[in-house]
Amino acid sequence: MEYLFSIEFWTTNINNIIVHPQFLLIVFSLAFLLKIFIMFRLILHKRHSSRTGIQLTLLLLAIGGSTILNSAWIMKIFYRIFPYSLDPRFVRFWIRITWAFNTLHYHSLALFIESLVTKKDLIRNVRQKILMPISGALFTFFIVLSVVGFQQPTIRPIIELVILKIIPYYFLIPILLVSLIITAMKLRSEKIPRLLKKQFNIFIKILFIPIVTTELIHFQPIRHLYLSKRYTITCISTLLLTYVLYYFIKKIIGLRFLNLKSHVQSSIGFYFSKDFKNILEKFSNITNTRELIHITKSFFKDAFSIPIQKTHLYIRKHNYTLQDENKSPRTPDESSFETFLKSQKELGTFEKLLSKEKIVINDELTFSNFYDEDPTQTKTIIFLNHLNADIFIPVYDKHELIAYIIIERYARIGHVPKNEEFYSNLERDQMIVFANYLGNTINLIKSRNLTSIIKNEKTLKDNLHIKENENILYKEAIKTFIKHNNEKEIGIVFYKNRHFSICNQIAQTLISVNLNTHTGHPTTKIIKKIANQVLEYKSPKTCFIQNAMGEKLVVSGIPNAENNNVIITVRHPEISDVIKNKIFLQDPTTWEYILFLEKTEQGKLINQLIPGDGETIINFKVNLLKAALKNNAILLDIPEPDIIPTAELLHHISLRETLHIIDLQKPSKDITLAIKLFGINPLFGINQKDKPLFEKLSDTGTLFIKNIHFASKDIQKYIGEYLHYGFYKTFKGDRKKSSNLRIILSTNRNLKTDVQDNSFSKTLYDGIKHALISMPSLDSLPAEEISNLIIAFAKQAIKTNEFHRLLELTESEKRKLLNTPAKSLKELKAKVKNILIKKSKKHSIYEEAQFDPAYNITDPDLVEAARLGKHALKDPKIMIMLWNKFNKNQNKIANLLGVNRSSVNRRCKDYNLEK
Repeated sequence: MEYLFSIEFWTTNINNIIVHPQFLLIVFSLAFLLKIFIMFRLILHKRHSSRTGIQLTLLLLAIGGSTILNSAWIMKIFYRIFPYSLDPRFVRFWIRITWAFNTLHYHSLALFIESLVTKKDLIRNVRQKILMPISGALFTFFIVLSVVGFQQPTIRPIIELVILKIIPYYFLIPILLVSLIITAMKLRSEKIPRLLKKQFNIFIKILFIPIVTTELIHFQPIRHLYLSKRYTITCISTLLLTYVLYYFIKKIIGLRFLNLKSHVQSSIGFYFSKDFKNILEKFSNITNTRELIHITKSFFKDAFSIPIQKTHLYIRKHNYTLQDENKSPRTPDESSFETFLKSQKELGTFEKLLSKEKIVINDELTFSNFYDEDPTQTKTIIFLNHLNADIFIPVYDKHELIAYIIIERYARIGHVPKNEEFYSNLERDQMIVFANYLGNTINLIKSRNLTSIIKNEKTLKDNLHIKENENILYKEAIKTFIKHNNEKEIGIVFYKNRHFSICNQIAQTLISVNLNTHTGHPTTKIIKKIANQVLEYKSPKTCFIQNAMGEKLVVSGIPNAENNNVIITVRHPEISDVIKNKIFLQDPTTWEYILFLEKTEQGKLINQLIPGDGETIINFKVNLLKAALKNNAILLDIPEPDIIPTAELLHHISLRETLHIIDLQKPSKDITLAIKLFGINPLFGINQKDKPLFEKLSDTGTLFIKNIHFASKDIQKYIGEYLHYGFYKTFKGDRKKSSNLRIILSTNRNLKTDVQDNSFSKTLYDGIKHALISMPSLDSLPAEEISNLIIAFAKQAIKTNEFHRLLELTESEKRKLLNTPAKSLKELKAKVKNILIKKSKKHSIYEEAQFDPAYNITDPDLVEAARLGKHALKDPKIMIMLWNKFNKNQNKIANLLGVNRSSVNRRCKDYNLEK
């Protein structure tokens, strides 16, 4: 036992694993494939620049030589495992070829190191004129030796053995080490871009030092110490170098290595929009440019860790006559910029550079100009250095430069980790977004059009609100699919000679119906229909079914010609199945909402109200869900009986607490409604006991105004202003108040015509004309869609699944409903239920059928309570909700729950609701 935990035991076992030929073959094969992959990616990213093209070629040659070395090891180990599978002559031939390419590998690597920091032709210097013939002679020697000595692989000339002992030192000292020293000296003595120094630092620490270390271990004079363990050390070094190479390439490409990327890359995600909301709120309250400068400094500090004193915003004075700027003279930086811009104006080169780059970053511009010098870039770099600037950010308004932001040189050093001191591509994009919005804000301050700022702010907030809600639904929908994908439950059923054979427990669990005995069950009918179609047409068929738990399942039938039967699979649907089932929807942007309807609670509520699956109805449900996720107003144009249920549904999906309904039955010019909505100017002396609804329902409530066309034009105008700007005015007053009230409106009139006739407010119409939700008339729906609606309503009405078959609507009953079309969903539901009740009484099963008590209830809150019945009395939360929903009316609560009023009264006392 003591030996089991000893170091010697574990060292011996690990060594045995490492030296195992099969393990060595896997290691070298992985290293070979990784290097091939890296070479392929580098070739794909190769730029057309002649300078970086030469460097990239040298790097590819270096990696290619190393790849050939890996191939020689693979061949040698393979020969060791299978001695008679390869010709020993070819093995020795390839090893000698590898030594030739090893020469190319090291010389290319040395040239690549020097090429990073030099602009001269490397081949023409004296040292390379000496080394390159030597390397060429070695390359030629091994090539010739491999050809000449092909027939005698076991005989190795003395000169070959001598060269093999000397050549490693030639690789490491005259070639690699000297190149490294020369490169390091140039980095110290010459003006080299910071990005290049960072790249070289990573190159030396992460790649060069590990390569040299592992090569030294293989060389004399210590080689005899590990000769018996050469495979072990080679394996370990290969593993380390493979990882090191992968890590090096991944890390250094992010720093614009060889210009493979246009900008420095970021390793973090883009979470800018969430924090930018705070900036928008600050922008909305700006009244002068001093506040704008403060917000800019604060933003760059919070977003990019740049100290406040290192950020400077300058607004060009000769373009803008703002009061704040007229009082102060130009700073030296402003004067320098105007002089520089004037000198470049005639050539137009600086404007082209700004148009191309959007933002000028000193380090990146210096790096780009180091290899491919450009006069404009050179002058710009000198100008930035004169300003001591790390970044120059132009601010435009209608293609005119109106301001600029300067970030001081080395502003982030000491405030962020060393690996984040360069500005990434994501940070660059964030700065561009901020600059674009800043330009609009400066222009609006100039024109004093602050209401436009507020309007833009509200629009952006509304868009962010939609995205946040969509993200929540995405997570909820995807969780369901992930759960079923993890389970990977697939049931298998065979169908032959009109008989089903259940092949596994999963099939029995998912279907939960005896397909051979329950022949009239809807599930049996669908599966049997699929099986017969497969037998008849000899082609696969797929459809959806619903199990006893209400979950949708995918049933697929495949013909089995050998046994003359059908293989039926049953499984939970995947995302692609849901999309394919609704492929008739041509707009791809609606496909994500199909997932929401199928797999989220909000979607299930909509499907409960409108259970159809036809193209027209699905499009209507998608529009309904889109509207529910927004924070904008909604205008409903749907049949009268369905208006309140739809408004209740939209309110519930919005996750708001209170729904206040105002039902306008006729035109009203009374100011009572206006006061109730907005309050009134105190100068009128009207005492208002309650808070106005726009204040009372803010953040927590929904206001539904039925027949908005009956409201006075003043009320319509006030609501329209609120929809545009997010604030409302007190009636007959100028005081503005912010509110986050959700508004739903309804009308059955053509508002566009009313606006033209001056009988409806244009301000309100502009705010709701794109928010219209119009329900298709049931008369216009295809017969198939109406039939699907009828079947779905029938399933909803019957609570007990066992009676679905007995109470199933006949074709004649469906035709009767189709021949007397309903005007609304509510009317159609009532007709379906009446037929079902008559059938149940005819078969004397009315009591046993147990019709759903929530069938005629559309309020999602009340649906749950109605289905709980008397059990809802035990839930304090539900009782409080019912108490508030029915305005403390105990009789209505008792009727909903199907209990005595005394039971409700007793529970209300227990929960202290009567106080």
